[in-house]
Amino acid sequence: MNKLLCAGLSATSLLLSSQVLAEKSPLQPNSKVNNQLAETRIVGGEEAVQDNWPWMTAYVFTFTDFLTSLSVSGVDYETRPFTSGAPGEASAEMISCGIADEVCAEATGKVCLIERGEVDFSLKADNCEAGGGIGAIIYNNEETGNISGTLGDDYTGTIPVVAVTRDDGLQLLEQLDSVATLSVSATAQLQQDSTCGASFLGDKWVLTAAHCVDDGNPSGFKMNIGEYDLSDGAENAIDIANIFMHPQYDADEISSDIAIIELVTSVEGAAVQLANSEDTDLWAIENSVATVAGWGGREGYAPGEGPTSDFPDVLHKVDLSLSTNAQCREVLGETFGISPDNVSVTDVMICASFPAGGKGSCQGDSGGPLVVNTGSGVQQVGIVSWGFGCAEAGYPGVYTRVAEFTDWISAITDGIAVPQTQDFGIGLEGVEQTTELTVSNNSEINVGLSFELSANSNLDFSLDSSNCATLDAGASCQISLSYLPTTLSAVTAELIITTDNDQVPASKTYILGNTLGSASDLSSAAGTASDAVTIFSGGSNGASGWTANASEGLESGTNNDLQDSVLIAQIEGEGVLTFDWSVSSEENTDLEITDPEFEPYDALYLYVNGELIEYISGEVDFTEVTIDLPEGTNVVNWTYNKDPAASEGEDKGFIRNLVFTPTVVEEPVPLPVPTDSSGSSGGGSLGWMILCLFGLTFRLRNPH
Repeated sequence: MNKLLCAGLSATSLLLSSQVLAEKSPLQPNSKVNNQLAETRIVGGEEAVQDNWPWMTAYVFTFTDFLTSLSVSGVDYETRPFTSGAPGEASAEMISCGIADEVCAEATGKVCLIERGEVDFSLKADNCEAGGGIGAIIYNNEETGNISGTLGDDYTGTIPVVAVTRDDGLQLLEQLDSVATLSVSATAQLQQDSTCGASFLGDKWVLTAAHCVDDGNPSGFKMNIGEYDLSDGAENAIDIANIFMHPQYDADEISSDIAIIELVTSVEGAAVQLANSEDTDLWAIENSVATVAGWGGREGYAPGEGPTSDFPDVLHKVDLSLSTNAQCREVLGETFGISPDNVSVTDVMICASFPAGGKGSCQGDSGGPLVVNTGSGVQQVGIVSWGFGCAEAGYPGVYTRVAEFTDWISAITDGIAVPQTQDFGIGLEGVEQTTELTVSNNSEINVGLSFELSANSNLDFSLDSSNCATLDAGASCQISLSYLPTTLSAVTAELIITTDNDQVPASKTYILGNTLGSASDLSSAAGTASDAVTIFSGGSNGASGWTANASEGLESGTNNDLQDSVLIAQIEGEGVLTFDWSVSSEENTDLEITDPEFEPYDALYLYVNGELIEYISGEVDFTEVTIDLPEGTNVVNWTYNKDPAASEGEDKGFIRNLVFTPTVVEEPVPLPVPTDSSGSSGGGSLGWMILCLFGLTFRLRNPH
């Protein structure tokens, strides 16, 4: 079974709140220790009994591909197919063929184990088959990920070929006397890969971790309710209608790590029961046994090591012990040699572990349930959230404490639901933005609604809720929310909804905006004199805006950790924008820039109309950039982003020689109307027709 490894580069946030993050303790994750954080998986556990987990849900990506499999000495390995490969099955002892750049000797009747490198995959497969091989396994020569490759449209080989990871390939090299059984299906089939776990709340609602869905875009992903074996059942996965992330979710602190998924249709099936606060506290004090389940990797590792591997298709579970947060902070504080007071395990979290190590959750189990089996049935106390390493002694896993969020869950699933956050992002002084929010009545009661912005809300926000005075059960309506930036800073507000029935709770929306001020004084320093270009500048979380450089052009403001210094050019009309940019910052040296997981620590980002175009980091001299801009209003954004920890160089971005050249549209020259001096209507008409035909021909050949 394939295992999808989703590594998304999150666009540097331009949608910023006014909240200033507290200084991180050594246990609070930052962008440079993500290799120590576990979006957890099951380690040291066992296969779960399917009937015990009817509400278990997989957050999956479905795709059509050829089915592949590999088993050696009773162990199943994750495999991928090669496009244009041959179908079939093979079972025989393995033989090592190196990189198979020549015919693999003594491969007759055996399975060839081949390292990626230097020669085409098709040649490797041909050299295996030419030596008598009946199947081939090609393993990656890079540390992360599996191979996504092709044997080519002209491939004529007849043996099945599968791909495995580098780590699995190296393990197989130690088992060359063992029998490998592999297969490739003859036709492509619908398949699924799980990226996170979840739990079914009933009807059309699913509970998971916010960090599983924090890109906010459900496109391509689905929920598979009651899933057990990922190798089948992909056709049962259901599309996602809406994602409700908790409005106080903090991706940096990994706090309030909880999200509710609304499916496009209701589902019949058993729902999980959520634990209350009193019981959760009691079980933590008693260090009760709690069980976590998922499809995550089964290979544990210490912080700083990893990654995990050995992802199962069948649901796995492991028993752990709950602890109080004070006990959890004490253990982590002792491990890291710091005061427990500096350990960031908060009241919205709960810890569970196997004190001796060797058991726990790990990458791939994120979002899945942590449950306690009580006399009244199974109750969910936690959601897999984060940890250091996987199943290592001295590093308890940290879970979202579900009981702290039951009122929030009910307000959405059984009350008045509204998008939890409306982030207008960067606002330009004096330029209004308006959006519509959908309000849904998920209760069984018709209600009257009233709306207001919080008393401390800024006058920059305004509301039109006239379409939602009443709302029938199961119905939806739209309200209009506007942001007219006048205050040159980050602004926040809450949209508060009140129902006329106490039995129907309502959720609320947190509204954010960050205003950049007009900065016409920077135009000449930037290099532009066009009336079509308006400059704005500012920063987030206390960062300063861009300023004129002492020598030439503009430079970003002073940034501290988790701050952005932003420069925007609003440009009217179609044309070509050119500029030079440079940066002096810390550079990511762990990965090549072509690696999909590459993300610079401190960098200068370029956005055009909201789309990330490019970013630069390190010591980069001035380089010219040319951008074609379409008709209408264009917004070009340069943001210098500073992450936590180290600083290098000047820690600034630079822009100069900003020039906008509008596209010149030549108006067609009107043809002169001929004067009929002959007095003959027939002759005059003929002359006019000839002139028209000539002009038409001319215009067709010369459109400009």
